[in-house]
Order: sequence, then C-alpha cells, then structure tokens
Amino acid sequence: MRHSPATMDSLLTKPAGPAIQQTVLLVGPQSDAPPGLLPLLHSLGAQSQHADSGERALEILVAEDIALVLADVALPGMDGYALTQWIRENSRTRHIPVILLSNGVWDAAAIARAYEAGAIDYLGRPVAEPVLSSKVAVLLELDGNRRRLRQAISHIDSTKAYYESMLNAAGEGVIGLDRDGHMRFANPAARLMLKVENDQLVGADYRMFYPFPAGDVPHWEHTPFFHTLRHGKETRIEETIFMRHDRTHFPVSLCVSRLAGNGDGLVIVFQDISQRKALEEALRRQAVTDPLTGLNNRSGFKSAFRIALDRARRARKSVALMFIDLDHFKRINDTLGHAAGDFLLAAVATSIRECVRSYDIVSRIGGDEFSVVLDELDDASSAAQIAGKILTALRCPFRLEDGMQVTISASIGIASFPECSDDVDMLMQAAGVAMYQAKSDGRNLYHFYMPEMNAKARHRLMLEQALRVAVEDDGFFLHYQPQVDIGTGRVVGYEALLRWDHDRIGSIAPSTFVPMLEETGLIIPMGQWVFSTGCRQRHAWNSMLPEQCSLSVNLSPRQFADKNLVPQIQRVLEANQLPPYQLEIELTESMLMSNTEHTRNLLRSLKDLGLKLSVDDFGTGYSSLAYLKQFALDALKIDKQFIDHLTTSSKDKAIARSIIQLGHNLGMQVIAEGVETADQVETLQQLGCDVVQGFYFGRPVPAGEVGRIPQAVAVGAQ
Repeated sequence: MRHSPATMDSLLTKPAGPAIQQTVLLVGPQSDAPPGLLPLLHSLGAQSQHADSGERALEILVAEDIALVLADVALPGMDGYALTQWIRENSRTRHIPVILLSNGVWDAAAIARAYEAGAIDYLGRPVAEPVLSSKVAVLLELDGNRRRLRQAISHIDSTKAYYESMLNAAGEGVIGLDRDGHMRFANPAARLMLKVENDQLVGADYRMFYPFPAGDVPHWEHTPFFHTLRHGKETRIEETIFMRHDRTHFPVSLCVSRLAGNGDGLVIVFQDISQRKALEEALRRQAVTDPLTGLNNRSGFKSAFRIALDRARRARKSVALMFIDLDHFKRINDTLGHAAGDFLLAAVATSIRECVRSYDIVSRIGGDEFSVVLDELDDASSAAQIAGKILTALRCPFRLEDGMQVTISASIGIASFPECSDDVDMLMQAAGVAMYQAKSDGRNLYHFYMPEMNAKARHRLMLEQALRVAVEDDGFFLHYQPQVDIGTGRVVGYEALLRWDHDRIGSIAPSTFVPMLEETGLIIPMGQWVFSTGCRQRHAWNSMLPEQCSLSVNLSPRQFADKNLVPQIQRVLEANQLPPYQLEIELTESMLMSNTEHTRNLLRSLKDLGLKLSVDDFGTGYSSLAYLKQFALDALKIDKQFIDHLTTSSKDKAIARSIIQLGHNLGMQVIAEGVETADQVETLQQLGCDVVQGFYFGRPVPAGEVGRIPQAVAVGAQ
C-alpha cells in the first residue's frame, strides 16, 4: 500500500542521521586527474581520495564509503578492468558506479570489455570538461538520492511499530470491521470511494462493499477478512473487486490486519486501482500497437496469430498468412521525405484494412512491411482472391497531404495452415520466403509458398554469409581486360573487373554477387578495395604500359551516393602516386538521371581531380539524354547487347551507328563492349567506333598475366 504523500515527504526531508558526505575515489597517476574535476567536486560539496594503484584503491574501498570511482584502465598491477570487476562482485561495493578513463582509443572491443567488467561509462583523454562535469554531477546526485532514501527507510523502520496504522490509513480508504463483519468506522477516503454517507455505513454488513461472484452463497467465513481474523496474519490482495453504494464495481488492492493491542476486530486498508488498471491497459496496447497506423505491431501480430492458429486447430479450419512488402518504398522516403512516407504508410494500412474482413488480423511488422492473417478459411486458396484485391487497391494512386499523387505496388507472400506448417515461426518464415520470391519474379504480384522456394532462400542466405566472409577475409580479386584503339591497334586502357571464387561453390558470376553487395551495403568497403587495389596495380605497371594507358573502374549507385567518395579517391591516387588522367570512372545512366545537387557537385569534383568519366552500358537504361549535355563526360560505352547481333540485325547496327554519331557530335569517345568476332570489329571500324573491348582482343586476366598481352595488334589483319 502506498503511504500518505505528506507523511512520506516529512520522512524524506527530515531523515535521521548525519548530513550526507560524498567521496570520489580517483585511481591512477595523480598528475593525470582530469582538469577541472577537483573544483567541480568542491562546488558539489564532495571530497576526493586518491589511489595510485588498484591494490591501494581496494584498501580505500573496504575502509571508506565511496560514492563514485574514476579509474584509469592502465594501472600498475591490477588494471582498471580487474578493479571494476572486483567492485561489482563485492557485496559492499557493488552499488558504486565506475567510470573508466583511457589515453587510448575506445574501440568496440575495449568498450565491450569495460561494460562486461561492470563500468557504468567510459571516457577517453583528454576529457571534455562539460562531459565530465555532467556525468559526475548526475552520478553524485543519484548517489545522494540513494543515501537520503536509505536514511529515510532506516528512520521508517525504527518507528514502524508506532506509526504503521497512521501510514496505512493516511492516503487510502480505511474500514473497521468487528468480528462478525459489521462496519465500525470508515475514514473520509473510504466513504468517498464507496459513495456512501457515514450514517449509512456504520453498523452495515460487509456485503455493502464486498460482492460475491454470481451464483455464490455469501458467507462471512469465506471472506479474506474472516481468514485474517481466524489466523491473525495480515492478508494482502493485489487485485479484487469492491462495490459502491450504487452497485457499480471498481478494482482495489487491499491489506487486512487484526486491530493492534486488545482490539477485537479488523482494519481494511484499500486503494482504488482503476487508474493503474487503465494505465496498464494503455501500456499493454502500446506494447502491441503500431503508433503510426494503429495496427498491431510485430509483437501484437505474433500474439494474435497464435490465437488464430489455436482457434483454427479446434475448428479444423485453414488460416492464411500474408506478408506484404511495398515495392521501392525507400525511393519515396528518399525523394519526398519521411513525413510523406509516413502519411503513405498510414494510407496503405487503411487500404489493406478495407480489403479484408472485419475480423481478419492486419499488422505492420516493419518499416514498409505489413501482414494479414486470414482467419477461419474453408480453403487456403481463398487467400489468392484477397491478395489480388490488395494488389489492385494499392495500385490506385494515393494522394499525399500536399496534393501530390503517388502510385505504388507491393509483393505478397502467402503461407497457409495446415499445408505449410502449424508453427508460428515456420509459417512466418515461409510467408517471407514466398514474398521475396514474388520480388525476384518482378514485383507487383503474389506467390504461395512452395518447398523449393525455401531451398532457394537458404542458398541465397548461405551465399550472402559467404559474401560477408569473403569481404572480411580478402576473398575477392581483380581481373583486367584490355581496351584497344580500333584505328591503331594499340592497347589504350584496361578495365578492372571484380571476381570471386568460393572454395566450395566455385566461380560466382558478378551478376550474382554484385547485386548482393549493393543490397547488403558491402559495396562501399568493396568499392574502396577495388579503387585501392586497381590504382596500386596501375602504378606497378608504369614501366610496362604507355603513360596514357588508363585503368577504368566501375562505380556502384551506393558509392555514387557516398559523400566521402571524392576524398577517398583523392587519397588513393596520392597514396599510389597515380596521375588522375590514368584513372577512368564508369558510371551508369541511372546515376546521371538523378539531376540533384549531389550529382552535379560530385561529377564536378571528379572532373576537378582530373579523372575521365564514361557512361557504362549506354542505351539500356533511360531514354532521356539531357544529362549528356549537362555533365562533362569523356566517353560512351555501347552495351554488349547491341554488339552481339551487330552483323546480323539492321536495328542493332542502326543503334550502334546512332550512339557513335551522338558521342562524336558531343565530343566524346565511343567504346564498344563485348566484341568477340572479326566481323564485329570490321563493322565497328566502318561505323567509326574509337575503342573496342571483348574476348576477341583478350579475356579478363589476373594482373600477373597482363604483361603477356601484346600492347599493339594489327586490327585489320585479325
């Protein structure tokens, strides 16, 4: 039971015992004490103790009452970690907070070690005085509160026998019953909660406020009050029901005690817990509800899903679980902002809710991921109709708050009970696998789970894990393919191509692992490695290759968005003493289409470094050519798909001719990729192409084999 606020305040503001004294223990060289600490302690009314070693600190900790420890990690003998662990394991000192100080860098391992030892915080030198002041002041304030509370509790314990009745009665309702269950008295708080006047209450039966469950015969002997009277032991009930004079019920917690001394009766101290119950319910709802959409969150979804499965088992019905993932939602967030994204998510939630039955369970289980549990189905195939309805609804334009209309689509995976599994987690996994299959098959569609999908998903997971290991363990390598001037036959450049051979899977195609690098974000460190390794290799070839022979490196969309790209490239060039004109950056059309301030600034910065810029796979991505006149580009690379049928398809030949003429008219060099036959070379010569690259002139080879490639060939003779 809670105590009267006034009584508790008096106990806390007038504690027994001496005034609070706080001591901060500094462990380490005295000369290394953080500047400004001692004046701070003085201003806070605290004092300091110093120990130059961990062993000396232990002696002080055992002998004195310490409020806070500031300890160096590097100590003679027992280091700061060991000292902290001892403090935490000792029952006398385990409450003392410890801040560890270090002159070194707090890396992840050091931080983990500090927390495992039991440190409450860590700081690196030099310590910023505002940071130190804030942390020390807060910890001393908490220690002071703890000490004051301990004094107050001690004071309460020493006077408990005398003041117990007053403390119990002060803030709660108090009712006195005689041994037969008749009310002798009730304090004002009790009368207010029971909505009864004093003259109506005195002498009345206990049944005025204590209702029995429906159907039970009320007997005094069956109440907790009689139980206390008979056994003489205090009874506490955390939650039961009392009844007001108007017959309405409300929840209470209560304590029943026999009257002290020679009193022959009981005292009931109770508290209305309606507000507490309402708060608990609100917290429970908050714990299972997504605040943005009002739907179940992931926790609420799993709980509701389990209940639905149990109900379906009993009724021998089917249940279908849908996982719904919005396609390319990140683009909306990145382009229109998170406020627009949140507004759209709420609208999508409403749209999905309108597509299902009132008792189906709709949840938002992630950022742009929703789930639907279709309950009590006669046949799981009925889920297909609902899935199609949801896809159609989501394709309708959504109007945002600013009036803009946005069209989206979704990918849906469906798993059914009992066909797929009867386990919640397995069904969730199956629905997720089916959803990713829908994405892989083109998005804006739904898939039912099939066992072979799981094998495919497991293979992808295994491949992704192997990919992470390969990135960490330098499991990738570069091959280099020559680029030949079609007029002179001279090698004018090499393209660096990323390769990966897995010890069990074998050689893995870039078309497989490069998208995975993009999706996982590993393309950033991998891209940096390609730049560094390629530039170092080009510098090593200085004595072997002509000065103007360049190295071209592909840039990924994630690298293009990285704000640190330009300084990283500059550092790589400087570290390898590589002239900028010997490095060519290959971009995709999609990067150049986003004519943003970042794009303009990045391309300008790359050109200012002196790098060459080319457009890779030209003609395959976007129809707009406006970017060609906006940015200072050096070359266009004709995609291999236009070269494959160059000699047999008049359309491909016309496209290649148009790209070559367009590039030349804009002052750009044109490079043809994927050249494999002499007829293709001859046709490209006739069309005026500048540079060719492909198996006809050389396959990609390791760096060690580049020296064997002739640096000039007779193009017309091949």
